[in-house]
Amino acid sequence: MKEVRNFRHSTTTSYTAYQPIITSAIPTDTEKYVVINSEDIIIDVEDPGKYSVFDIANWFLTKGPMTQKKMQKLCYYAQAWCYALKGFRLMDTDFQAWVHGPVSPALWERFKSFGYDPICIKGNIDFAISDEDLKLLEDVWDTYGDSTGNALEMLSHRELPWIEARRGYDPEERCTVVISPNTMASYYKSIYSGD
Repeated sequence: MKEVRNFRHSTTTSYTAYQPIITSAIPTDTEKYVVINSEDIIIDVEDPGKYSVFDIANWFLTKGPMTQKKMQKLCYYAQAWCYALKGFRLMDTDFQAWVHGPVSPALWERFKSFGYDPICIKGNIDFAISDEDLKLLEDVWDTYGDSTGNALEMLSHRELPWIEARRGYDPEERCTVVISPNTMASYYKSIYSGD
């Protein structure tokens, strides 16, 4: 049994808490503060993040089985909308502009053994996530949760943050450029149509 120690928490998560569901094999700057817009929203780019990326991923996994691709994109959109609407880093991770869309390398390492198979979570999970942040996660789920991982990949490929980070790379070329929190915040704020 493999075990992974969460680096920000004193808990240990066993890989046996995650179970694959077998389906078809068909692949379905250096400044500390960045001003992102004229409304003076400032993101501390050295902020370690309010929550572990694994806590946020687990929260999404409680909604039902999903592929790693879908889980990655949901976590990305949670981070992006938190930057845009709240002005802080939600998770202790950056997202890189990989070929198939935004990816957290830490999350990839944890779940890479699932490949294209959906991941489901078993057992009870307690989350120490504030009610306000849970509302953001619910909004992300309501907006993107019905989409497949492939649909979310295609959506992210049409959005400025991923496009900007991959500038100069061929479509199938490996890229580990971090998607700019500044660009994420300003872009998603610009397309926000809520109240």
